[in-house]
Amino acid sequence: MRSFIALEMPPEVKEFAAGLIKELKPSGADVKWVEPMNLHLTLKFLGEVDPSATADIITALEGALAGRSAPGLSAAGCGAFPNARSPKVVWLGLGGQTDLVAQMARAVETALEPLGFEAEKRAFKPHLTLGRVRRPRRGAGAPSTAPLSRALAALAAAAGPSFRADRVVLMKSTLTGSGPIYESLHHVTLV
Repeated sequence: MRSFIALEMPPEVKEFAAGLIKELKPSGADVKWVEPMNLHLTLKFLGEVDPSATADIITALEGALAGRSAPGLSAAGCGAFPNARSPKVVWLGLGGQTDLVAQMARAVETALEPLGFEAEKRAFKPHLTLGRVRRPRRGAGAPSTAPLSRALAALAAAAGPSFRADRVVLMKSTLTGSGPIYESLHHVTLV
């Protein structure tokens, strides 16, 4: 089963993100937008996991998060990876205690390594993925990303709600033609 570990987002952040997506869609770029109800902050993508390993993953996750405080965060700005001029992933940034989120992600990585999950090689950058730009088509009539880049620049300083991220979830992800379906397998509440 395809799985990941994530910080859940409260409804007000999902509503704010939905508003940003609504503002970005008219750019006409070929983007697969994330359903706002599915927004989350991935701490660790696990990939395909044998269901029999779930109990060990839960034990490791609970150990890594024991006694951890819920970080105070805020939705802060809109941008793209690798950059707004060549967008591949459109994101909503986060401000506030992102250092605590990064520490949490490292603790989860460390706890899962003995179970055979490799540590992520890229630096952890807390963000919420709003959409993925599809591979651009070439030739006449292919949508340009320039209008999306301009829209992102206009929303770079968009300030959203502040919140406490107090719930970490082990999630099962089932891919379908209309998008992923997420199912919570276990959650840990932060103090």
